[in-house]
Amino acid sequence: MNQLSAKLWNRDFILLTVIQIFALFANAILTFALPFYILDISGSPALFGTVMAVGFIPLALMSPLGGVIADRGRKQRIMFWLDFLTAITVILFMVSVGFFREVVPIVVVKLIALNIIQGIYMPTAMSAIPFLVPKNKLVPANAVGSMVFSLSNVIGPVAGTILYAAFGLFPILVLSTVVFGLTAILDLFIKIPFEKRDNEESKTRAKDLITLVLADLRECAVFGIKEKPILGKITLISFLYSIPLDAMLVVGIPIMITQLLKMDTQLLGISQGFMMGGGVLGGILAGTLEKKLSIQKSHRSLWVCTLFLVPMAMVFLLDVPTFAAYIIITISGAVVMGATGIVNIQIIAYVQLATPPQLVGKVTSVLMAIVMASFPLGQFLFGVLFERLYAIPWLTLFVAVFMALICALCSRRYFKKIV
Repeated sequence: MNQLSAKLWNRDFILLTVIQIFALFANAILTFALPFYILDISGSPALFGTVMAVGFIPLALMSPLGGVIADRGRKQRIMFWLDFLTAITVILFMVSVGFFREVVPIVVVKLIALNIIQGIYMPTAMSAIPFLVPKNKLVPANAVGSMVFSLSNVIGPVAGTILYAAFGLFPILVLSTVVFGLTAILDLFIKIPFEKRDNEESKTRAKDLITLVLADLRECAVFGIKEKPILGKITLISFLYSIPLDAMLVVGIPIMITQLLKMDTQLLGISQGFMMGGGVLGGILAGTLEKKLSIQKSHRSLWVCTLFLVPMAMVFLLDVPTFAAYIIITISGAVVMGATGIVNIQIIAYVQLATPPQLVGKVTSVLMAIVMASFPLGQFLFGVLFERLYAIPWLTLFVAVFMALICALCSRRYFKKIV
């Protein structure tokens, strides 16, 4: 291994972080803009939620496999080819749309391909960190990578809405192609040390990727259930609260503003901009107020989320005037985004601190995969609920309130046990 700089922010780590920011945010924007295009042309909340859900499934499934591939290949080359393939995939999508009448299947295929690539990309980028920073900087370095990932999931859909409202889908596709082309070029300049494996060993292992993935998952399960059971419980809580909070908001806000309130897409973009600000503020507060916002008090943030879901439901139950309802939904959504951002970052930071160095990458990637698995479930569930209960949307929102309330109640006992 090359001698590492004593500083956290050395040349290669800065380059990796910049590449992650561009790649993850561009992917998150595309992953939302494409299904929103379907909502825009079809007006179907159920179809919107279903398309988003189908697109997210490969992302969750590929993360463990991506970790195995990342551990056994040249990370710099893997990142380059993945960024290059993403750019080509976007170009092929733009070309194919002109040849087919049925747009929905093309969008679904594009999302699946995009998230298969991204499912390999994320573990590769995260597993490169230990090779680029000294051991005593590993935790803050992983925290930076995790925060970029968390914020991209929160801010990406918001930015996708803003860009879609301002420019439409095609400019987003062109911009994404440029961004992924740029990151592919930047990948060529990053230096990630690589220890070449024995050829026979590599061939043997290449045939047993599934076995290796299962072995990694088993190792993580033993650690998270038997050796450190609090980690398994926190992961389960993260999965559960992501359904009524993160997944519901991603699907629900566009439906509420454009379908139920019948407001312009540009106003949706403004609303999403405020929510993006809430997510960024949550990330900042999680870092600057670390002691006051300790993970032992994280259940309080979930109480805040539950409380601010109630006004969203009440605007439809009480038939609040359209613009007033828009303001209430926007403010409530921004607060929920900020509060969930705080909890997510605190949980990831704790997992990294509580996990042995040799398991950090595996455990973190499994945690992210489990949490990501909640997105397709939540997006499909609330997409269908918003459509089936179109005349009484407040009932759908109270379902989310009830689910969030249960998570807040159950989480308190576990967060309090953390030392």
